[in-house]
Amino acid sequence: MERHINFSDVEAVVKKIYEKYKDFEVEGAVDSRLQGVDPSKFGIVVKLTDGRVIRVGDTDALSPLGAIARIPLFVTHRVQKLDKDNKCHCDKHAIKQPQCCKPKGLPVSAEAVLLTSKIQPKGDADGKYGVIEDMTEAMIGSAPVFDDELYKTMAKANVHDDVENKFAEAGFELYDDAPVAIDVYTRLTALRATVDQLATMGATLAADGRNPETGEYAFDGSISPKVVAYMAVKGPHHLSKPWLIKSGLPAKSSFGGAIMGVFPGVMSIAAYSPLVNPDGVSVKAYKAIHHIMKHLELSVFDSAQIVID
Repeated sequence: MERHINFSDVEAVVKKIYEKYKDFEVEGAVDSRLQGVDPSKFGIVVKLTDGRVIRVGDTDALSPLGAIARIPLFVTHRVQKLDKDNKCHCDKHAIKQPQCCKPKGLPVSAEAVLLTSKIQPKGDADGKYGVIEDMTEAMIGSAPVFDDELYKTMAKANVHDDVENKFAEAGFELYDDAPVAIDVYTRLTALRATVDQLATMGATLAADGRNPETGEYAFDGSISPKVVAYMAVKGPHHLSKPWLIKSGLPAKSSFGGAIMGVFPGVMSIAAYSPLVNPDGVSVKAYKAIHHIMKHLELSVFDSAQIVID
């Protein structure tokens, strides 16, 4: 069963939602790690797998990738076919917990650091970072911008919170030296991309690895379903209602204020506003994407195949 939607209708809805929330006052604040950010910035980009695009607002505004960096990281992991079992397992239902458990309360994700540690080459921070950065560029269609000041701020937080030692104390074994894996992932999260670039990343996933801007394949299409499933499971959390149920769109968010969602085979929606709630999720971006999906009556869980004419 197919359901056809006119491109002009999608465009009208995106513009309507942008106008609705452009001057909408929301509770939230710019993340304290960021400097010189204009809190009034707001932009939305919808990019189809065939390259058609809808841009409204501040679509050239740069946002740090934050947790969105895990998407090209996960893709790189799949490209290198690094399906290794974790060296460390925790049984939450065990009467006595094993000594080997993920460290908690860190400024970096233990899971993301573990994934980073698996990427080749081993023991070479610059080489490992370069491989993942190249994948990021292939997915967004142009080079991201490295925020050196943000990187230094986050690296300083890693030292303050004794991240390296906490990994060791938890018995959480990595596949590379902890300083290498932690530093590389921190660098990745400090990369900045525009709303338009993030929408291109999402559209590349939606198009089974083919970048709609460049026409080049960033990765094999068989990887896309696994990455989108990862996004669905690891999407924005700690919201009043579960993101996936409310929006019907697998997505990842950044503490910088961006959210990027993927509708496989159809399109990507990216939105940005630097005002984030206490959980680090952009309030305006959340509302914008949710209401675009709602107005168009879209959900990745619907049985109908969506065709945008």
